[in-house]
Amino acid sequence: MRAIQLVGPGIVELVELPMPSIGPGELLLEMRVCGLCGSDLGKIFGEMTLGRPVPLGHELVGVVKAVGEGVQRFAIGDRLAVAHHVPCGRCRYCLHGSESMCPQFKTTNIDPGGFAEFVRIPALQVAQTAFALPEEISDEAGIFMEPLACAVRAVKRSNVQVGDQIVVVGAGCMGLLVAQTIAAFGARPICVDLREERLELARTLGVETTLNVAGSDPLMALRSVTETEGVDGAILTAVSATMLEAVISVLRAGGKINIFADAGDAGRMAIDLSAFYRRELSLTATYSATPVELGEAIQLLASGQVRTFPLISHRFDLSRFDEGARLQRGGQATKVLFLPAGVSTA
Repeated sequence: MRAIQLVGPGIVELVELPMPSIGPGELLLEMRVCGLCGSDLGKIFGEMTLGRPVPLGHELVGVVKAVGEGVQRFAIGDRLAVAHHVPCGRCRYCLHGSESMCPQFKTTNIDPGGFAEFVRIPALQVAQTAFALPEEISDEAGIFMEPLACAVRAVKRSNVQVGDQIVVVGAGCMGLLVAQTIAAFGARPICVDLREERLELARTLGVETTLNVAGSDPLMALRSVTETEGVDGAILTAVSATMLEAVISVLRAGGKINIFADAGDAGRMAIDLSAFYRRELSLTATYSATPVELGEAIQLLASGQVRTFPLISHRFDLSRFDEGARLQRGGQATKVLFLPAGVSTA
């Protein structure tokens, strides 16, 4: 079978690999479509440890082709969305609501990754992170199960309540999933970005309040659309010192900021902790999702409360993986989907 493999920093190749064999409790999935995530780009273009396989692709939808001994939930021909990481549910991290910090969570994955014609789904994933797709969820919508689940967890960890006003910094794919999730929770998102085409997409998806802060003072822009007491919270899918300072200034007393992105070099900045003390502000973060949020994401997709089709900007087969990865990395694509090699794409 053919699969994408990382062979060096920034270098991926479509290679021939043996067909995965499955054991008890496992599934063999024939890939129909797999979405490209920012974490995949981080593996490809970041520092890479040579000498071990680096799984790429986890936003996976496929059809069951073989069923391991003991599997009762699924049968050959079932259409599934599958996520890659599984918490143990027993360690100190899991018991304190930090399942994505669980050692098992960090080491589990699908084999050899979602960018392959066939994928082995280990027993842990079969039991907890594989979901049959109802008819109302298309293959392409199904790949959003995992990223949407991450957005759901971020909104839950931000304690968003009905009627809240929440700033969403960044109107890329994740920011727009977060904004739609906020709306599904009965709150009002404010999308902030530097690019007007992204904000236009946000408005297409039902976001009523958008702010283009390119060349303007973010604080003044935010003050122009926030209530007198300030916003209830903010979720940052892109991080900069300027935006963080602006958000802190418009946050009401008792409000929450959620860091929902790797800040990179921008993460080292001065923060006035006195303001957090005097105004009882909270700073938290969200990394990935749990099986609970995966199920909630399926419900949001099936109900139509979160729309995903407008987020898909490009479709390629695996033979054009490098092209798609560079488009998304360069900000020229909102969401890139990959189909099996040899499948024609528009």
